[in-house]
Amino acid sequence: MHHITGILSLIVLTGCATLNKQDCMHGDWYGVGSKDGLAGETSNRLSDHIKACNEYGIAVDNNAYMAGREQGLRDYCRLDNAFTTGLNGQPYHHVCPPHIDSVFANYHSTAYKVHEDQAELDKIDNDLSSKESQLRDKKLSEKDRSRIRDDIRSLDRQRDRVRDNLHLHERQLDYLRHEARTAR
Repeated sequence: MHHITGILSLIVLTGCATLNKQDCMHGDWYGVGSKDGLAGETSNRLSDHIKACNEYGIAVDNNAYMAGREQGLRDYCRLDNAFTTGLNGQPYHHVCPPHIDSVFANYHSTAYKVHEDQAELDKIDNDLSSKESQLRDKKLSEKDRSRIRDDIRSLDRQRDRVRDNLHLHERQLDYLRHEARTAR
């Protein structure tokens, strides 16, 4: 599990970068396809590789790529990975087989909501910290202080709503994780 999470993190860091000349010349199309499958990339990713390698006059082995991608997808489409990718904020492109796609999408969506809630809480906390810092400025007029205090109260209310959503989504996530474990 940690190995796959590490690979997914590396792939996310490299993002949508096209292949360089060395990658195209190396020609490990099965490996490239496997990495793309493990990252949950759609088959459209192959077009990006073809375009990148065409710039160097190098052909892509579509069959090897697709075979590798299918192998990568077998690892990616494990239901526990739906939780991991969602919590990491990675999108799901409905690349899993039809018999598990809806379950994977549901697990991923719930985990993704937890990720979004946490990101929103972090933003609100940063905004609050900034407002509180502004409030310490001795040169502020009373009108500006009043406006900043109103902003802080509004942010506090917003944080309470987001925190409630986060707790709800975490409970839903815990339920789905339990469901996934007992279904094995």
